[in-house]
Amino acid sequence: MRRGEVWTYQPPTQPMQPRAVLLLSSDGVNESERPWLIGTELLEKDPQDILGVAVDGRFWVSTLHLTRIYRPWLDQRIAAIDNEIQEQIDSALRAALDL
Repeated sequence: MRRGEVWTYQPPTQPMQPRAVLLLSSDGVNESERPWLIGTELLEKDPQDILGVAVDGRFWVSTLHLTRIYRPWLDQRIAAIDNEIQEQIDSALRAALDL
């Protein structure tokens, strides 16, 4: 698992509704044995916020919607974002978190 990858996320409480999530935690965290990672859900609509970033022509992320991701519930890697999009997300995260 690497930062910038998109995975299907399937909590057992919602088995019929897998979500697509983008991993945001560092590769050091992702490559460790920690059970929890940091990510955000892909949105199908523009969040209408300056801290939202278009991932492609279909999906968006909001850097205000960070969440913990439980590693065992990650099901399948479905994509990875490119470096330009990752940098836009990083800039929005820095702005959202005042880093």
